[in-house]
Amino acid sequence: MKSIKRITGDILLLMIACCMIVPFIYMIITSFKVTYTAYNFDFSLSNVTFQNYITIFKEKNFLHYFFNSMFISMGGVILNVLFSSLAGFAFAKKDFPGNDKLFFYMIMTLIIPSQVTMIPLYIIMRNLGWINSYYALILPIPTAFGVFLMRQAILNVPDELLDSARIDGCSDIRMFFQIIIPLIKPAIITLTIFTFIGAWNEFLWPLIMTTDDSVRTLTVGLSNMQAQYTVNYGLVMAGATLTFMPSFVFYLIMQKQFVEGVTLSGMKG
Repeated sequence: MKSIKRITGDILLLMIACCMIVPFIYMIITSFKVTYTAYNFDFSLSNVTFQNYITIFKEKNFLHYFFNSMFISMGGVILNVLFSSLAGFAFAKKDFPGNDKLFFYMIMTLIIPSQVTMIPLYIIMRNLGWINSYYALILPIPTAFGVFLMRQAILNVPDELLDSARIDGCSDIRMFFQIIIPLIKPAIITLTIFTFIGAWNEFLWPLIMTTDDSVRTLTVGLSNMQAQYTVNYGLVMAGATLTFMPSFVFYLIMQKQFVEGVTLSGMKG
């Protein structure tokens, strides 16, 4: 009976996986064709061409868009990991008035759709003169989710270990970098993956905040570039593939640590 349930479950998961993988396969195959219809399902090898990728790489701003996306994503990762881990340490191991209430209010911000905050955030950035700047694209990346994740990981660090460090004269900053950080490394890697993929794939906010090519990201740059040509869906899919691949490769490289961070809540066994 158990074997039947297991086989049924495996078949169901396989069907779900296929439904999720098929669009990506279609995207990659279509990127190697010059087609002006989205319903071209002819996968003949005789139609394979690299013309779409050549067209994109010939675009003079492509590498600049790529650098902007990489710089903004990595900057957001560093900012989010640093401040989220520091805040998580304070909420998890520091006893100060209003600790629980402040943390609760911070977590409640996660239920607010990001689209709701875009208008006031845009007004703030405009008043600061940060339109078309990296500041406006990097600073909004950290969210309360990072603080929540780091706090949950740091809660598992034994208080006795920190008390022993204090007895030995270890300051809070030294304790944070030499004791806390090594113990929550899997959780940090998990947050790094979430932050990088989210920042890399972000489209709406960079579209709002950028009006020239100097700070445009890859997602916005490629969407503007495709409008310059007749709608070649192969070109659109090639741009989507180039946008998708860096975050996908980044996840594959960090997959083992990501799984460890999720399953062990930031603590090694």
